[in-house]
Amino acid sequence: MREYERQILITNHGPAFPALLKVIRLPGSWYAVIWENPERYASFGQDRTELNGGFSHLSDRDFLDRVQLVSSFTQGIEFEEAL
Repeated sequence: MREYERQILITNHGPAFPALLKVIRLPGSWYAVIWENPERYASFGQDRTELNGGFSHLSDRDFLDRVQLVSSFTQGIEFEEAL
């Protein structure tokens, strides 16, 4: 199991605003939360399938890019890492 925590900026819901991305990466699935506050957060994840090819072979950077892509498709949330 690997855990990731990144400060991010949500970029597609008006002016950019800060949030926290937390991800748990397991061998066959992953789960993520984008957290702004207790009233405003989104959770999502992905299981390994033959179609998506899994993610155990991905580097950390490629894996986090996948999380970003799934966030955009499933939640309509686009973000970038905060500097």
